[in-house]
Amino acid sequence: MFKTCLPLALVLLLGCPPPPPPCQGGECPDLKADPPDAAPGDAATPPDASAADLRPAPDLVAGVPDPGRPGPRRTVRFDLRVPVAPGGLLDVTVIGPSEDGRTLSRSGAPFPVVIISPGFTLPRTQFAGYGERLASHGLLAVLQKARNETDHVQYRDDTIRLLDWLGAPTGPDASRLEGRADVNRAGVCGHSLGGKISYLVAARDRRIRGVIGIDPVDGGGFGMAPTAREALPSVRLPPGIAIGFLGQTISKSGLMPCTPADRNYEVLYAAAPAPAFAITFVGAAHNDFVDDFGSCFQCGFCPGSTAPRERTRDLAIRYVTAYFLKALAGIAGAEDYLSGEAFQRDVMSGAVTRQAK
Repeated sequence: MFKTCLPLALVLLLGCPPPPPPCQGGECPDLKADPPDAAPGDAATPPDASAADLRPAPDLVAGVPDPGRPGPRRTVRFDLRVPVAPGGLLDVTVIGPSEDGRTLSRSGAPFPVVIISPGFTLPRTQFAGYGERLASHGLLAVLQKARNETDHVQYRDDTIRLLDWLGAPTGPDASRLEGRADVNRAGVCGHSLGGKISYLVAARDRRIRGVIGIDPVDGGGFGMAPTAREALPSVRLPPGIAIGFLGQTISKSGLMPCTPADRNYEVLYAAAPAPAFAITFVGAAHNDFVDDFGSCFQCGFCPGSTAPRERTRDLAIRYVTAYFLKALAGIAGAEDYLSGEAFQRDVMSGAVTRQAK
């Protein structure tokens, strides 16, 4: 296949859908313990919340708002171009708590920050639903789009530099973020290729206190090293915080698997040190995790799902939010939505299964 279908080989190595046709915790004093030979720093839009959605969500666990519903905070969303290298600008979308719907709040700031990276060729707007949910629960979400998705070292390093900038913003947009991001309570999350990059960042930057991949794929070759499998043993999270994996199994087989069986979330989970957990979405396909599958042209290249896509997306947003509420906000009760009684209701409904180590 490598020789006969070269245009698709890169796509398969990334484990992602082909692009569209051309027309489109303890203390952590050592914040970035880079090895001596490291590179610099190396180590369709979802519906907006209605007025009713802005009300505090009911509790299923005492004192813990349901991460499956919008939290009590109003949010704001805006786009920026962040300088991450000489002449290099990174396009990001910031979503965070707001009092007026126009600016980031200073009440409760600085907020724990989560950097979200999309799947290969997918627009970051397809993951705004994750950011909106996190922000409504008091976290700051930053959705990025890589300068070059085929250079995974640059992608990793740009993500670390983005975190640097959020902690000490400069330039004309500095005032919009100044004092809002607590980069020492940082997490990374991503879908497909974005999941791989998230694990690479977590292995390199000791500020990362939580990492979870959304059906991550460990693409390699053609300058795409290092692999997440090689990096995962170096991930060190605070005590009691597990490395997270969300995934599915439908897209790992077939003529053009979007998540090849030798580099999918199951392989990465096996390579991860304990503690770690993996939640499998029964009947889901690789791109069912996006906000709006119907508006996502590329998403159709990963067919086969039998589960309701809205259920897959909504549960994924719920689990990602619960994970970071625990890992970054210190809300221990959020674990109930990842492994406790609240989660078991999802298991009993046949929607998901779970393993942990």
